[in-house]
This record gives sequence, structure tokens and C-alpha cells, in this order.
Amino acid sequence: MQQILSSISSNLLTQPAYIIGLLVFVGMLALKKPVYEAVASMVKAVVGYFILSIGSGGFTSTFRPIVNALASKFNITAALIDTYTQQAQMNDPAEGFFAHYPEAMGYIMVAFVIAIAVNFVLVALGKHTKIRTLFTTGHIIQSYPLLWFWFIVILRPESYNMATAVVLGIFCGVWASVGSNLTVEATQKLTGGANFAVGHQEMLGIWLTSKIAPKLGKEEDNFENLQMPGWLSIFSDNIVSTSILMLIFMGIVMLIIGPETMSQFDTSYKVSTWYSLYIFKTCLHFAVYMNILLSGVRLFVGELTKAFRGFSDKLLKGSMPAVDCAVTYSFVPANVPVLGFALGFIGELIGIGILLLVKAPILLLPAFIPLFFDNATLACFANRYGGRKAAIILPLLNGLFQVAISELMLLFFQSNGFALSAWGAFFDNNSLLPALLLGVKALGPIPWMLILSVVLLAVTQLYYRRNKEHYWDHVEEED
Repeated sequence: MQQILSSISSNLLTQPAYIIGLLVFVGMLALKKPVYEAVASMVKAVVGYFILSIGSGGFTSTFRPIVNALASKFNITAALIDTYTQQAQMNDPAEGFFAHYPEAMGYIMVAFVIAIAVNFVLVALGKHTKIRTLFTTGHIIQSYPLLWFWFIVILRPESYNMATAVVLGIFCGVWASVGSNLTVEATQKLTGGANFAVGHQEMLGIWLTSKIAPKLGKEEDNFENLQMPGWLSIFSDNIVSTSILMLIFMGIVMLIIGPETMSQFDTSYKVSTWYSLYIFKTCLHFAVYMNILLSGVRLFVGELTKAFRGFSDKLLKGSMPAVDCAVTYSFVPANVPVLGFALGFIGELIGIGILLLVKAPILLLPAFIPLFFDNATLACFANRYGGRKAAIILPLLNGLFQVAISELMLLFFQSNGFALSAWGAFFDNNSLLPALLLGVKALGPIPWMLILSVVLLAVTQLYYRRNKEHYWDHVEEED
């Protein structure tokens, strides 16, 4: 059974492209479209998501060596602000979690399947639960039990059992449903009513941004309405502005690193190549991957939005898909995600500088994934709700927040006898997860996760009551 669940998970449930393709196919059939049209839409949606993945992967493969080289340049050994380093530590065959708990993957797969089922049921009962969002980013919903079960067992070794896995699955499904549901109004405003939500690891951050950003600036003073005088008008072109911003920001970082160190971490660079040309090419690749990502988004979102009318009208009344955060980047000027990344990086560097000044027990190093996708996403919503001021201030503050919470959580686990090599500092990991783990330590995992699940579902009811007038507007627009 474990092998069957693991095979289904790795080949289908954790592959967003296939999940989205299947949803598009079923949705088109529900709309009574011919089979050949349903197949065509499915193919376009899957290809679009693959294009998006190439763009996202290009960011990582291009800029991760720069971050690693920066750490090496100053001979720093410390913990990383990175989700995937956490997972790598857990999967280490000699020292990792599964080395000591070989049956754990079976428990995790049970939790994962239950989480998906809970999300589906809550959406199907949306008239009563007020949940509108079907979580399509399978790799995200899988990452919850994959990491959280590990953390729970570290804090409470006696909780290594099936009962914990089942309750964890319920909690993960509830959180995925409630968290993505909180992003509906903000995403609708950002996209002009594209009828999707965000299902990623900064869902609470998106909701908070929509509340805080208007207090920091005016939404009409955003980057889209920014008029550049004279020669500065070249910055109105997204490709030009993205490229120049990265040349200034990452170019300085790469000059500090130097060619010798850089060649050790990026095999594509040879010392015989002019370093200035290497910097130029690398920085401009950011604009390349951004445009690849956005073209993929435009392709698959169009098909997904069209097909989801079948779900909303025929199968899951009032539902909409919750998709990857990168989808939102095509609804803002392309320099906004770049600016969010840059300011988040500056915020993290300031935070790391503070750790050095106070001689903190654990020194942190930035890593690309949470640094870019968290801050770029929050910048998009900040720009829409609070204009340029909010888009500048909030990613900078979030960079500091990423460092502060990462340091505290690493010290928390260290005090419980386990040294983590990294902390995945996405906003939800920095807000919801500490509350979960502190309660697990104090009360035990099963009672605390059940309490949190009830609280989250109650929050959705309160959220509905405060937004009742326009809560189901997306359904009326489709009729």
C-alpha cells in the first residue's frame, strides 16, 4: 500500500502540471465541450505550466550559485534560510529522519492523501463551510506533512504513529483550504477578476499585505501608473527595467564575489571568460526567465479559468482553483517581482548584519527560493493595495522577518536537542508553523491540531460574515 501511495504521489499528486491538466479536461467535459476540445485545452494547460516551471527553475539555477559563492567568499558556515535544505537533511540516508524512522513515509503519504480529501470535501460543502478554493499546487500541500510530521516527532517522539498522521492530514487539509480561501479577494483585486486564488506558502502573508499596504501608501501611486520623464522613460519597458535593476543589484554582489570564487560554484563560468560579460549575461537572464514564466502563466491560466467554469457551475458550485504564487507575476509590471526580491534580499542582509553585531548563536545565510518567491509575491500585492511605498517597505520588512523567525526557530529546535541545518522561511512557515509547533510541544500534537483546525474553520465563518455581500461574486460573474 505504501508503495502504491508513494507512486501515485510522485507521479501525479505532487505534479501541479498534471493536476491542472486533469482539472482542465474534466472542467471542459462538464461544460459539454467535445472531447477533442477538452484534450486540446488540457494539453495547452500542461504545456503552459511546464513553461512556467522552466522560468521558475531558471531563476533558481542561475542565482543559487551566486548566493552560495557569497557565503564561501567570506568563509561562513551557518544555517540556511531554505526549505529544500531542510528536506535534504531529512532525507540524508545516514543521519536523516528516514534513516531512524524508515516507516515514516507511509505515515506521511496517508497524511498527504487525507489533506487532499479534506480540501475537496470542504469545497464540495462550500455552501456550509464557505471554502471556495480547490488547492491545485500538489507539491505545496505535500510539503506540509513531509516537513511537519518530522518536526512533530522531533518535539514529541511518542507521537510517531498513525493517529498523529491522520490528524496531521486533517489539519493540513484544513489549513490549505482556509489559507488559500483567505487570498480570494486580494487575488481577485490584483488580477481584475481572473477567478483564481493563491495556493502557496505565503497565503497568510498575502491576506496581511492586503490589510497593511493601504496604510502605507495609495494604490493609485503604483508602478503601473508611474510616468518616467525624459530618458528615464526607457524604464517603462519591463524588460529594460528588470535587466538594469538586476545589473545594478546582482552585478555589485558578483563583483564582490570575484571571478575565482564564482567559477567554483557555477560550472558554466570559466575564468578565461571576461567576468564583465559573464555578469552581464547572468543578470539579463533574469529578464529572460521572467518573460518565460509570464508566457507560461498566460497560456495555462487562460485554459484553467475557462475550464473551471465547469467545476463552479456543474461539479463544485462556487469553487475556484488555488494556484502557484508565480501566476500573479503576470498581472503586475515585471519589475515589481524583481524589486520585491531585491528589497527582500537587502532586508535579509540587514538582519544577518544584526546577528553578527549581537553575536547570535546561529549565523544565517540567504537562499534563493523563499527569498525570491516570498518577497516577489508580497510585492505584487503590496503594489496593488498600497502603491510603490508599500511595495518597497513590505518586502524589506519581510526580509528582516525571515531572518528573525529563522533564528528563533533554529534555536528552539536546538534547545530541544536537534540541530536543523536550515529553516524554510516562507511567510506561512514563519507565522503559522511556530504557533503549531509551540502548541504541539505544550499540549501534544493531536489535541492541538484538532483545536487549530476548529479555530481555522471558525475564522472562515467570521471572514464570510465580514465579506458576505461580495463573497460569491465570482459565481455571479460566470453565470
